[in-house]
Amino acid sequence: MEFGDILKRKREERRMTQADLAERIGTTQQNINSFETGYKIPPLRVVVAAADLFRCSTDEMIGRRIS
Repeated sequence: MEFGDILKRKREERRMTQADLAERIGTTQQNINSFETGYKIPPLRVVVAAADLFRCSTDEMIGRRIS
């Protein structure tokens, strides 16, 4: 899974709109849409803010698994 898929899943699990999420992590709804669709790659600060909000690691947010 990629960041956009994970972001969307976590957002929807918490019943948040893209606008809600954008406000909580300091970006725009348009950016959230672009991240979720894979049109844009998020800056590190967005990945960290999302991980903090969803109480998970940045590795989990980007779909990284350590074997």
